[in-house]
Amino acid sequence: MRGVIRTVCLIGAVVLAAAAVHAQVTAPVDPLSMFDEQPAYVLVEGGLGEFSAVVECDYATVPADSETEAAITVRLADAEGAPVSGCRLALLLFEGDGSVIPDEPVTDAGGVALFTYRAGRLAITNHFELLDLNSGERLEFALPTSLTAEVTIELVEPSVYASRVASAMARPDVFDLQVTAFPEALPADEVSSSRLTAYLTYKDGRPAAGFPVKFMIASGSGSVTQEQELTDRDGYITAFYRVSGRVGTVVIEAVELTTGKRASVEITVVEAGPAKLKLWLEDDAGGFFEERAVLPADGASSFVVVAQVLSLVDTPIAGAEVHFKLMDELGFLEVLEAETDGDGCIHAIYTAGTFAGTERIIAYLVSE
Repeated sequence: MRGVIRTVCLIGAVVLAAAAVHAQVTAPVDPLSMFDEQPAYVLVEGGLGEFSAVVECDYATVPADSETEAAITVRLADAEGAPVSGCRLALLLFEGDGSVIPDEPVTDAGGVALFTYRAGRLAITNHFELLDLNSGERLEFALPTSLTAEVTIELVEPSVYASRVASAMARPDVFDLQVTAFPEALPADEVSSSRLTAYLTYKDGRPAAGFPVKFMIASGSGSVTQEQELTDRDGYITAFYRVSGRVGTVVIEAVELTTGKRASVEITVVEAGPAKLKLWLEDDAGGFFEERAVLPADGASSFVVVAQVLSLVDTPIAGAEVHFKLMDELGFLEVLEAETDGDGCIHAIYTAGTFAGTERIIAYLVSE
């Protein structure tokens, strides 16, 4: 017979508080069910001015994984218990980690308003303030977050176990494994990618060819595409990581499948969007001028003006609108494209006028 035993370590903030009222969290039968989505856990019941409010969440404690989204439901009723519609509410996260999305902040005919809490990365208790924008009344409550860690134990027949032990003793640790990523920093644009390379060698430095190595995401979000299954004759194997829209650190792990040898690399994911604007001049002879150049004021000589838009990690931004301005108008400027190309560049032709002087060309971008 075979089976699997799973041991789970749970770490989380567990204190819930509300203004003048203690939160009432449904006690799950199975402690692990606190981490599963449920129809509703009551976080707090209390007064919001002349109304009574019940705040519910589909998680009793939210995994601090920067990805989980917990639905927070607010129900308002008057003194007779009738639903209160048309009340404008705001949900403020004044202490903790994560963010709040106001899905339907105005109560409907059933007195219900909806918000979404997107988890952060820290297992700390989040303190919220429910605000009635009409009256200014407030109600505080808290929602804990948590971390989980899991280990798996495989149970096998004693004879199979003995065979595995003997095989492991006969095959010592013979490999070294290195993993690299290029680039090691990406914008969170859901498009950019990084090339992953694993290098497998024997302990004596010889390339280990023909062995299975698998890439996987150990931490963070995104996706890995791998076509090559075995190391090549030089001991190399490659894959590609494609970034998601989440900011943070992604850990990519490579595993040699016959021995379990592991190695990892980190990729930093930063906010996407234009962050740098470069400007230079080019001439017909291949000259490259970043700050200053000279032309005869003959009414015909010209330069190619190139502006490039980059992200925080120097990846090109396509589709950006860049504008140019001649500060002294001593010549003429013809812009060749409406927006930046795949290299993040937009081009223009500057043609000299017939008056001597210093021409200043300004490139600028305005956020959309």
